[in-house]
Amino acid sequence: MIKPLKKDSEINLRAVTLLVLLILIMPQSWAQSGIYGIVKSDIGNTLPYVQVHVIPSNSNKVHHVISDEFGRFGIEALDSGTYTLRASCLYHKTIEQEVLLENEDIFVKITLEDTAKLETVDVYYYSPYSTRNMRMVEGVMLTNGKKTQRIDLDKTSGNKGRENARELFAKVPGLNIWESDGGGLQLGIGARGLSPSRTAHFNTRQNGYDISADALGYPETYYTPPAQALSSIQLIRGAASLQFGPQFGGMINFKIKDPSKNPIHYEGAHTYGSFNLINTFNLVSGTILNKRLSYLVYAQYKTGDGWRDNSGFNQLNAFGKLTYRFSDNVFLSVEQTHMNYLAQQAGGLTDVMFNDDARQSIRARNWFSVDWNITASQFNWKINRTSTLDIKGFRVKANRLALGNLERISRFDDGKERTLIQGDFVNYGAEMRYLTRYPIGKKMLGITAAGLRYYNGQTRSRQGMADDGTDANFEFLNPNNLEGSDYLFPSQNAAAFVENILRFNKKLSISAGLRYEFIYTEAAGSYREQVFHPLTEELIYDTSFTEAKSSQRGIILGGIGFSYRADKRTEVYGNIAQNYRGINFSDIRIINPNQVVDPAITDERGYNADLGIRGQRKNGFFDFSMFFMHYDNKIGVINKKINEYDVVRFRTNVGRAYSFGLELFAEHQFKKNDSTTTFFTVFGNFSAVYARYGQYEESALSENWVELVPPLSGKVGIKFNHGNWEESILGTYVHRHFSDGTNAPNDPNAIAGIIPSYFVADFSAGYRFSKLFQIKAGINNLTNQMYFTRRATAYPGPGIIPADGINFYLTLNISL
Repeated sequence: MIKPLKKDSEINLRAVTLLVLLILIMPQSWAQSGIYGIVKSDIGNTLPYVQVHVIPSNSNKVHHVISDEFGRFGIEALDSGTYTLRASCLYHKTIEQEVLLENEDIFVKITLEDTAKLETVDVYYYSPYSTRNMRMVEGVMLTNGKKTQRIDLDKTSGNKGRENARELFAKVPGLNIWESDGGGLQLGIGARGLSPSRTAHFNTRQNGYDISADALGYPETYYTPPAQALSSIQLIRGAASLQFGPQFGGMINFKIKDPSKNPIHYEGAHTYGSFNLINTFNLVSGTILNKRLSYLVYAQYKTGDGWRDNSGFNQLNAFGKLTYRFSDNVFLSVEQTHMNYLAQQAGGLTDVMFNDDARQSIRARNWFSVDWNITASQFNWKINRTSTLDIKGFRVKANRLALGNLERISRFDDGKERTLIQGDFVNYGAEMRYLTRYPIGKKMLGITAAGLRYYNGQTRSRQGMADDGTDANFEFLNPNNLEGSDYLFPSQNAAAFVENILRFNKKLSISAGLRYEFIYTEAAGSYREQVFHPLTEELIYDTSFTEAKSSQRGIILGGIGFSYRADKRTEVYGNIAQNYRGINFSDIRIINPNQVVDPAITDERGYNADLGIRGQRKNGFFDFSMFFMHYDNKIGVINKKINEYDVVRFRTNVGRAYSFGLELFAEHQFKKNDSTTTFFTVFGNFSAVYARYGQYEESALSENWVELVPPLSGKVGIKFNHGNWEESILGTYVHRHFSDGTNAPNDPNAIAGIIPSYFVADFSAGYRFSKLFQIKAGINNLTNQMYFTRRATAYPGPGIIPADGINFYLTLNISL
């Protein structure tokens, strides 16, 4: 039944009543406005972090606000009326200022008078944990939304005397670490399906400048600084390409310790370990000349016999740095690094040999030598509170020599002439970075980092025959008529980048960036090709070829990221960035009986993406994330028949690959209160990765598993502190995975096949007698597991390279 309409008088009465209520309410909402302003010193500088109390005249409710880094402050939704603003800041006179707020926002300028001229105060970020994510702005780097990690070496347990990467990088999830020698001579780490070989898929730096052999043509890292010399290690995953160059793995930066503030300070670390390991590290630093000039020098000598037969080594590291401060805001520094080592290489093993006796060696004549020299300088000018200019220059002059029998490890050494490969690297470059912060409107903040880079490199690679002796004689038999190859690889690179962060409020930040790379590479030289009959060893074919080719390309890379702080201790972050990796020209003409390189090999392209959540809780820290990496024109290895007699491992562009997975880390301290000296610290990291090749009609790798990707890996560590004592134990698990993309079963020459699953435990303990002396001891591979992490196609193999068995160390640390 339809009800009749109400009378017009009733409708009008209700409408009038509603209108009256609206009229009464609306002025109250209209009357709410805001007070915004800026705080400056009496000499005109903006003052950050000033406490501003907003006191209404008709209420006891006091509002509190703190000015941002540009001196801005603001408070919204205030009723109309008279307010008193009380502004206070350390070393400035507190003032009160009265304002009248009516029906619109007002803008106020507050000036505070300086009360004293003070010396510079250093402010340090303190974390009780040995690892944390990097700040949004770290020096002149922007890391907003990126997957980052900073490892503080002083708080890291483990065998620093042997440079045990398994312990030093214990809290970084997803790393695949190669253990190629027992002395920590070469660092080999990879992630997300990238080869760990000499950390070549990371842009590797020391104090912010390049240290690899050739950043364009041969980005392998033969030198890394001693662990005892480091204050921290900084890692930025794949999105580092925008600011540091187009490597898929990201950037890793080794930061040398800062000089002491005292006139002179000494640090020493002296280690003795199994198999006659001796490592002595000595550092002296200080600050003099009215705190204007600081210096730091160190020297390290390390020697040992090695766990396997024929695996002794000796190494020398030296470093010096001078820094002069023209003022509190301007400094100039110069650095010099030298490293050399000589190592005997035990060679690889077949699977049968490894299972029979992992310590044996059938290569007694293989040697490896490295000489590395780096000169660097830095000019840093803090123009004002919001802007910084940083310029770095560097020059690398280095060489590496590999001598020995490269024939298949299934054959015993015939005692004939050995193969010698010589690489000489001379490169130099400079980078300029400018970082500035700027306000946008009343609330927003912008941060921009922009930079230029120039790089010039020249690599000379030579291969030929050396003598048939047993010692480390790195001389060619026929230097003017090499049996292998002789090439020059000049390269030039100019790059420019800009990345900007917009902070919309205290919670949300969005970043975006672009990088342009101009790359010129050249290869000029000759190579000799010889073919022998597989049965009679009669020379069938012997011809020399001369060639010259060059490649010039321009590349644009882009990326975006975001950060959302749900609260002060929790951050949701994400990013996506393009990556690029040029071919290694210096690899193309290495003659290797175990592998042939496609002369038409081309550059690799792709992108990385991350999405995660990280933060701190009371006595805890966590970082949970997932990633996706897409790889086009990926370089890999397939089996290919090259003539009537031979099938070889053929290195070429094998197609598209992708990987995605989880990288999880958490750490917690179990302690009653902040002052207790007795507590447990427990951490764990876990990585799960799914990595496959794409589907192809002809490729032998179609839909195969990507090589060198453990599908599961993890570490668990427990540390117990009580008084002056500390003990820790670390467990590492790596799941079985393939060493090459063909997913072939183990072959007789052991250069392809499966890397079996392994679990290894490390124990360490320490006692501090005083601030001056500490003693540490430990056992690596506590349960004496026999395992290996790689199958090498060339040096230090070919074949299986066993990891070290059980070993101990004892270290005395001195600080005076």
